[in-house]
This record gives sequence, structure tokens and C-alpha cells, in this order.
Amino acid sequence: MIVEKRQLNGHTLLTVEGVVKLGESAAFFAQTLERILTQDSGDVVVDFTKIDYIDSTGIGEMVGYLGRFRDSQRRLILVNPSDRIRRLLEISRLDQLFPIFDSVDEAVAAND
Repeated sequence: MIVEKRQLNGHTLLTVEGVVKLGESAAFFAQTLERILTQDSGDVVVDFTKIDYIDSTGIGEMVGYLGRFRDSQRRLILVNPSDRIRRLLEISRLDQLFPIFDSVDEAVAAND
């Protein structure tokens, strides 16, 4: 798993590549979100364009951090999840909790 972090118009943009599943990748993803929660400010935009697979552990980490970001008056925004991941979010009704956009530009423009 590769994670690139950069600032974009007051948002933290995470571009994630690879898989997020039980084990090191989910732990690394959680550690990255924890650092952003404690060290950065503003909303977090997670670009899913290059995420090949996410399992229930990865989804669980996102849901856990969703609440923590909300407690800090911040949002965890998802961008361009694959059709498979989008269906998973819809089936579990998590698409009702996470703001989901088709592009980073749309996510940033909608949240300025």
C-alpha cells in the first residue's frame, strides 16, 4: 500500500494505492488517519481511484475514524471508489454517512 499526502485548499488529500485489508495495510491506513487527525486540520479527502480492494477491516477503520473526525468537526470524504467498493458502501448504507464524489475537484469545490 502506498499513501501520498498533500494539502489542497485547506483539505488534506490522501491518494491511496493498493489494497486495504486485515494486517499491515489496514494498520498503516489507520496510523495515517490518526496522524492526520492529530497533526492536521480541515477535512480529509481520500482518493480511492487506485484502491484495488478493501475488506471489512479497512471499512471498519474508516467508519471508526469517521466518528472521530466528526467529533473534531471535520469530515472524511471519499473520492472515486470503484464500482465494487461503491456497491459495498451502498449495501452497508455507509454511502449515507460518507460524502462520496467522483473526483477530487468536485469534493474540494463542494466543501469550500
